[in-house]
Amino acid sequence: MAKKIRAILVDLSGTLHVDDTVIPGSIEALKKILLEGAPLIAIHRARYYKRSDGLALGPGAFVAALEYSTGCKSEAVGKPEASFFHSALEDLGCSATEAVMIGDDARDDVCGAMNAGLHGILVKTGKYRPGDESTVNPKPSYVAENFAQAVDHILSTWLISE
Repeated sequence: MAKKIRAILVDLSGTLHVDDTVIPGSIEALKKILLEGAPLIAIHRARYYKRSDGLALGPGAFVAALEYSTGCKSEAVGKPEASFFHSALEDLGCSATEAVMIGDDARDDVCGAMNAGLHGILVKTGKYRPGDESTVNPKPSYVAENFAQAVDHILSTWLISE
């Protein structure tokens, strides 16, 4: 029997969008998991960040857009130390084994989540570089081409439970 997943944590930058461009299929995939009852949790709401060519929109603008487009209010938590993951899961009444983190950073997103006891899915978008999955321990639970493929894997492998 498949394990039930009760929470899906998503790194926004590089997973749902790169710079100012949404990765194709990401919004539709996000709607799929929200329709299954998964809550929307934002890692943080920074308004902007510095790039080599100047300032760029930070995840806060994308979180606001996701809240508006999905009709869901997000919960914001800090960046991925084990205590941040555990705090978010505690608020949801969810254990680490019932949650999965999706991100483009093998060390900070995926390995950080897995060290906190969550499942971790690495997506090959954003800051991902070929071979990143072999540079971390533990290895990702799954490596997906993009967010949409990660969501399809979750829906076909694990059950989402309210």
